[in-house]
Amino acid sequence: MTKVTIQDVAKELGLSRNTVAKALNNSDKVSWETRFLVVEKAYEMGYSKLSPVVLNQFKIHNKTAKTKTIVVLARRELSVFWNSIILGISDELNKNGCKLQINFISEQDERELVTPLELQGDISGIIMLSVFSPEYVEKIVNQNTPVVFLDGPVDLDTHNQYGDTILCEGKNSVRKITESLIDKGFKKIGFIGDITYCKSIYDRYRGYAEALQAAGIPLDESVIASYHAKSRFYAIEDVRMALARFAYIPDAIVCANDDIALDVIKCLKEKGLSVPNDVAVTGYDDVESMSQFEPFLTTVKVDNQRLGRRLVQQLIWRSENETFPNEIIYIGVEVINRKSSERRI
Repeated sequence: MTKVTIQDVAKELGLSRNTVAKALNNSDKVSWETRFLVVEKAYEMGYSKLSPVVLNQFKIHNKTAKTKTIVVLARRELSVFWNSIILGISDELNKNGCKLQINFISEQDERELVTPLELQGDISGIIMLSVFSPEYVEKIVNQNTPVVFLDGPVDLDTHNQYGDTILCEGKNSVRKITESLIDKGFKKIGFIGDITYCKSIYDRYRGYAEALQAAGIPLDESVIASYHAKSRFYAIEDVRMALARFAYIPDAIVCANDDIALDVIKCLKEKGLSVPNDVAVTGYDDVESMSQFEPFLTTVKVDNQRLGRRLVQQLIWRSENETFPNEIIYIGVEVINRKSSERRI
């Protein structure tokens, strides 16, 4: 069967290709009546790239078409942070008449390049929530279906050949946090985060480093734990070890995320130190559960549900625009200043 194109629909209706393209994209530059006429005709002709949102808006329901299945791949490390992203993904997929299939990838699966059985079926796209090895990513993208990544390795230019990547802005926001610490009089500022793991944490470190350099404060490697840790500093033992390796306890510690920051606060308490009276601590993510702890954490707010919806929107757009160059998209964030970074009296 010959694939129906926009030009075919335009010829059938006696309209320009440009008008039909705008109508199929639901552009308000085309009258409602013309949009309805175009969508109805495209549906009748079997045009394959009709958006479920557009079909629903014009009350055109495809009862025979298969429901599209989107597969989400993630590591076995889900928390409230990840759950809210998945909720946003689910909401947006429901809105677009798609089905969600979640698969958790173990370290053994990744090491042995074992992919979920679902990828061998009829799927319409893949969202990768975790940063996997290059070998595993190559195995996934060989499924010949659109892929959108949340975050990626530090060498993002090489990774970008595999699909679109969405990241939360990190460099400028963490730079603002570090500049705020400097403005409050903090001079000895440390950092904890595995910058070898992913682009987002590397960017946060860059923001921290640039703020210090701009203020004329030399980077003190003796209070920086940016090396690779097996747990990526998600285990309190690695955080405790990082602090033990510090030449001294700095005035403030910038952490790559809230989980690390909470463990830093716990470890400092073990040493008889309090936050912020003895040491200021900052994080990133604005995980909701963190607000239950004292002191309230200075952090960077990420709208996780919006992030999840954006991943789906990009995947749908990519499926309809396969020939466009792959994109790297940064999502805006918000710095939240709280008690944990206050200047001690």
